[in-house]
Amino acid sequence: MSLHPAAPEGLDGLAAAYAHTVQAISDLGHSLRPGDEERPTTCPGWTVLDQFAHVVSLEAWVQGEDVPDVDLEDGPSAEGINAIVDRFLESRRGRSLAELLEELDGLVADQVRHLRADTTSPDEPRTGPYGPTTLLGLMESRVFDLWVHEQDIREAIGRPGNLDGPAAAHTVRMLFDALPRIVARRAGVPAGHAVILDLTGPVVGRAGVRVEERDGKPFGTPLFTGDAEHHADISTTTITMSTQAATRRCAGRASTDDTHHVVHGDDDIARRVLDALVITP
Repeated sequence: MSLHPAAPEGLDGLAAAYAHTVQAISDLGHSLRPGDEERPTTCPGWTVLDQFAHVVSLEAWVQGEDVPDVDLEDGPSAEGINAIVDRFLESRRGRSLAELLEELDGLVADQVRHLRADTTSPDEPRTGPYGPTTLLGLMESRVFDLWVHEQDIREAIGRPGNLDGPAAAHTVRMLFDALPRIVARRAGVPAGHAVILDLTGPVVGRAGVRVEERDGKPFGTPLFTGDAEHHADISTTTITMSTQAATRRCAGRASTDDTHHVVHGDDDIARRVLDALVITP
């Protein structure tokens, strides 16, 4: 795997990426034009204002707020994490953008203060959206989630940006880390094939997976690890995309058909990988 700029490392790096991303979201909120709040986003049924309400409410949750006891307008629409997201979003509906941004600024200030304290440990037990985790694990998921929602807002209001920041690099690394499982298990690429994902930027990166059979099951072995061992008789398919195209697809915001990409190799294998590329729940 190669990546430039490099993804943030450790709690300090993730704390900086978190602060940078939330500041970008806040700046967008303070600079919306008339009519922007009502614009639809790629999250079904969510407006731009709903995106801000979601960001604020999930930040409150991971910092300890109880799941609100609210009645959903259309009744229960989901289970598990999605039901929790719906309830938190509903708890902030009706608040103005100014109120949401004020709450966000306070929550972020508290979180950044804690992240940068000398006594804070990355192994500190925390509750994340998907269950018990550590502070480091929580920040890994929060940076990814916050940046994806920042891009949702940017896409809806036609203001692209922050595609080369630390959270963008972190998101690409998450995608690259998941690639062996995506290629070998979810996409069902057969043994004897390799898939390379080549991102042209602004985050420039290259990751590859060779599929082998182990104990009768497909197994994805990462390429570009520095291993000099030669592997003959491998058929390679390369998928080339921009950072924006890859991250919108891996977040489930764009379909394969709507994702601009170039294939060198087997079109069917490329299609199967792109169909399986989503890493959000």
